Amino acid sequence: MSTYRDLQFLVKRTHNRVMQFCWIADVKEKNGLPLRSRRSGPGVKPCPDEWRPVIEDAMRKLGWLQAYEI
Repeated sequence: MSTYRDLQFLVKRTHNRVMQFCWIADVKEKNGLPLRSRRSGPGVKPCPDEWRPVIEDAMRKLGWLQAYEI
C-alpha cells in the first residue's frame, strides 16, 4: 500500500510541488476514502481547488482511486 509520502514524492517529481498531508487527507475525505486520522475536529487547511485534480491524478496512479472513462 502506498503512503502519503509516496504521493508527495510522485507530485514533487511531476509538478515540482510538495503536497501537504492535510491537503491529501482532505481530498481522500471528499472522495469517500477512509482516513486514519486522530483528528476529532474539522480540517483546518482544506486542499486548494487548483491542486485537487493533481492529487486525485496521483491517487489514481497509486491505485487509491479508480480511473474513470468519459
